[in-house]
Amino acid sequence: MDKIVIFETYYNPIEASIVKERLIDSGIQCFLSDENTITINPLYNQALGGVKLHLFERDVEAAKSILQDEDVQIHLKEVTDAEEEAPVDVQSTEICPNCGSAHVGYVQATKKRFGIFTMIISLLLMVYPFSAKKTHHCFNCEYEF
Repeated sequence: MDKIVIFETYYNPIEASIVKERLIDSGIQCFLSDENTITINPLYNQALGGVKLHLFERDVEAAKSILQDEDVQIHLKEVTDAEEEAPVDVQSTEICPNCGSAHVGYVQATKKRFGIFTMIISLLLMVYPFSAKKTHHCFNCEYEF
């Protein structure tokens, strides 16, 4: 009976899944543990020690050689807040009057989302306001117009 060992741990569940699939495609049997828990509640990531990739002890050297191959390097793009793209479905051709950026979308308002009439009706019916305003929002300077 072969011994199952923890090959690597990942703090990014997506990266762990990519590595797992690469190894399975190469014929190495492996599985992930704690993936669902960390995906559902990312705050448990540090407490659980990340997503663990398990495989048979006999496959460790083969897995190392597969992952060291330059053709299968995993590079996840680091996105900063300034580079963050607006979702494709909310992009528009509007230009922000505050900063002149074209990084503008027509989305649910973040400031003054509900009108006074909506607030009164929702207060009387004791429900969450059902109608929210939509406005153009600049993703660079956070200005709404």
